[in-house]
Amino acid sequence: MVELKDIAQENEVDLENCVVFVRGKEDILAVDISNAGIRQRSDDTMGFTFSLTPKQTLKLEEYFNKFATGEKFYFDISQTGYRPVYYRGLSPITKEVSEEYEPKFNVTLFAQKAIVEPDDSYFAPTCACCEFCHL
Repeated sequence: MVELKDIAQENEVDLENCVVFVRGKEDILAVDISNAGIRQRSDDTMGFTFSLTPKQTLKLEEYFNKFATGEKFYFDISQTGYRPVYYRGLSPITKEVSEEYEPKFNVTLFAQKAIVEPDDSYFAPTCACCEFCHL
């Protein structure tokens, strides 16, 4: 497997300021966090909203067009740890109209949080009389 640090160094990406998406072992996309907004709803659905240049938008669209609905992938925000999610789709791409800066496009990635049950979340009671063993 290619190391993420090697890819970041090769492409001059600062992982501290990126949202990194990982699919499989070598399918990785890093997006500058200053271009992203993240919202999570109470039903565990997430929206990653990006405001990107045309070139970055094309790269993001090409990356996520390979995904199937419900496919599991991982994201990492500023190297805080990878979180599993399921792909739910991309919103239509809209163009920001402004004369002050270069053209930007807005797109939202929809994902649903993957429920991961830790292996050690349940243990068999060790005694019948202790109330703490039955929590």
